[in-house]
Amino acid sequence: MHNFIALIFTLLMTSVAQGQTEQTLPINKQRLIDQAQGWVSQQTAVAPEQIEIAAIDRRLLVPDCGGDFIFSFPYASSQQTIKVKCPDTGWQIFVGVSLHRSSKGFVFKQDMQVNQTVTATEVTEKTFVRPVKGVVTSVEELNNQSLVRGVEAGDLVLKRYLADTVLVYQLKRDILQGETIRSEDITKLSMSQPRTAVDQRFPMRLISQSVAAQDLWAGAIISRRDLSVKHMVMMAKTIVTRGQRLSPQNTELKAYYGKLPSDALLEAADLNQMEAIHTVRAGQLLRSSDVRLMSMVNKGDTVVLNVGSGLLNISTTMIALENGKLDQQISLLNPESNETVRAVVSGPGEARGL
Repeated sequence: MHNFIALIFTLLMTSVAQGQTEQTLPINKQRLIDQAQGWVSQQTAVAPEQIEIAAIDRRLLVPDCGGDFIFSFPYASSQQTIKVKCPDTGWQIFVGVSLHRSSKGFVFKQDMQVNQTVTATEVTEKTFVRPVKGVVTSVEELNNQSLVRGVEAGDLVLKRYLADTVLVYQLKRDILQGETIRSEDITKLSMSQPRTAVDQRFPMRLISQSVAAQDLWAGAIISRRDLSVKHMVMMAKTIVTRGQRLSPQNTELKAYYGKLPSDALLEAADLNQMEAIHTVRAGQLLRSSDVRLMSMVNKGDTVVLNVGSGLLNISTTMIALENGKLDQQISLLNPESNETVRAVVSGPGEARGL
């Protein structure tokens, strides 16, 4: 008897997977299903139409039962199986149950096009008899979202239809290379992120700090490669010859547009005590490769050597025996005693004892 019941239960659970199809059922079987749905509904507070009873398989024969069937949950921890018994004949069977609880989501109120922004005003809430996979369930999920495909009124608001909204900039007129792009030259467009390129996503302030890197046409969406960004860099104001010291008289801080070399000098302080390695033409951007630390002391110069500190500081005039840059050790000659000493260059024409 138990083996027979187990076989019937297996056949019935297979029919659950296949789903209940629309067909005319025998009167006794339909009566069992109707009564089972009503009983399960009372036990679970789920509407009868949301309850699926796995009893439509044609191999299941339901005998005539004079009275109502008696139902129970045979397993305390599960509501996926019920036991059905006919008290008049003693016939019984285990039947599979599927509960399809209702869920809430949204549908579109109107037709909408690709890239349109979706807000709470374009959708309306709807209750579904069964859960719908991937449907938007709260208006918070619509924040900053736009459509990646067109929809019609009544379509479900599915997450796969939405994407983050980004702002891009479209030209109203032709722009020539080197020309400044003004705010009145562009239209701001909201588009779904997947429909834009990575280099089309940037803040408006980047445009205000740039000029056109090439000729651009009206209607084009601006990308980063279309812009030469402004940088403030140190440039040669006049021709600077090899070995000439860099100073405010021959250099200036000036706007530079385009890709910035990694070793560009950005501040006047970067040129402190520097000299040109080679000739630099006027208007040329200054780089670390163009300059070097200049010599503070040249061979044969008179150098003041300071020994000690404070009240105990002693200064002596010496002669440099070699060139020296800041903080570099050099040899000095005492002209009175012909003694040679080592010292560290501390400034133009100055050194300190070791």
